[in-house]
Formats: sequence, C-alpha cells, structure tokens
Amino acid sequence: MRQSLKGTDFGMNPEFKNRGEEQTRIETFSDAVFALAVTLLILSSSVPESFKELTESFHNIVPFGICITLLMIIWYQHYIFFIRYGFKDVKIVAINALLLFLILIYVYPLKFLFTILYNVLVAVINRDQKLIDYTFTYMIAPNETGSLMIIYGFGAAAVFIVLGLMYLIAYNRRNALELSPIEVYHTKTSMYDNFIMAGIPLLSVFIAMIGGKYSFMISGFVYWSYSIVMPLFNYLRERRKKRLFYK
Repeated sequence: MRQSLKGTDFGMNPEFKNRGEEQTRIETFSDAVFALAVTLLILSSSVPESFKELTESFHNIVPFGICITLLMIIWYQHYIFFIRYGFKDVKIVAINALLLFLILIYVYPLKFLFTILYNVLVAVINRDQKLIDYTFTYMIAPNETGSLMIIYGFGAAAVFIVLGLMYLIAYNRRNALELSPIEVYHTKTSMYDNFIMAGIPLLSVFIAMIGGKYSFMISGFVYWSYSIVMPLFNYLRERRKKRLFYK
C-alpha cells in the first residue's frame, strides 16, 4: 500500500517537497509491524463453533472497525512523515522502534475498551440489562473502569507524543533538510497537531484518576472533543498560513 501511494499524489501536500519517495527498510519493517497489529486484533476474537456464535460474533465488527480505523490513521501519519523527510538515521530508527512498540502493546487495550463501549451503547439502545450485567460482571467490574481509561489514555497519549517528537526532530533539522518557510510551517503544524492529539487522552486520564461515580463516562466523553478541537486548530493554522504566505 505504501509503495502504491508513493506513485500517486494521493494525500500529498503540493506545498511540500517530498524527500522520501524511495522505500526504506525502516518503512518496510514498520509496515510489517502494523500488519502484525491488525493480525493480533483478528486473533483476539475466537473462531465461532456454531451458527449462534457466528451471529454473535458480528457484534465485534464495530469495535474491530474502529480499531482498524485508528491504526490506519496512525499508519498514514507515519507514511506522511517518512515521505516528507526520508529519514534513515539511528535516532529516527530508535524513536520509530518506540512507536512500533507502543502500537503493539496498545492493540489489546484499544479493542477491549471499544468492545465495552459498544456493548454499553447497544445495551442502552435496546434496554438490554443482561448485556449490561455481562459487561460489568464478566468483562470488567465497575471499580476497574477508571483503570482501563488510564491504561488506554496513557497508551494513546504516548503514541501521539512520539509522533510529535518525530516532527520536532524534523523541525530541528530544517536547515539540513533545506525546508522552505512554508514547509517549516507545515512541520510545526504537524508537530502541534500530534501534541494536541496527545493532550486529550491525558485530560481523560486526569479525570479518571480523580475518580467519582461518573468518571468513566466523563473521561470517555472527553474524546469527543477531538471533533471540535482538531478542526478548530486546523482552521486557525490555515488562516495563519494564508496571512503569512498568501498576502
């Protein structure tokens, strides 16, 4: 997929000169790890042994779809970074290895959390008390929900912090890379974008650590702020870019 995309202009920023169109071993290895993460998601579901279990397994489609979508978002960020800057040095290899490590340990908490959230949503819509009892008895106890949000929040924040640090390295090497002023601006935007993406899970962790009767729900609803914060941030950065470069 990465090699196919590199032969097109799909998702490319015309204001940015791509310096990494040649496929590197770092990218090849990273793609294998992302594929392994998807495989782990698949293997975490048991194989149905009856038609009833088969129909019940369809409940996993939505959580699985959400997990795949989130992994693809991270993969696409990874793809954009390497095609923009083409790094191959030891420092980037080390921080990229940390990112891949986080993705692999992030997979199971990711699916577990979204399975619980989906069960709760279906149970509320269908007024299914049995599903509620099953979720908060067999899958997780009510007093463990805060710990789950903390585990997930730290994992999500760590992934985006590492991505932000990768862009910080690119920004610090702007002279060596001969980045134009507008390319520097886009690099800083991507760096800020990832640090903001990390800030929201950390806010969720803070709420979960405070505790309280509704901390699980509130710390979960915090993630909906992405739909407001990120479009607003990108809108403001776009306006600033037009003032600076397109007067």
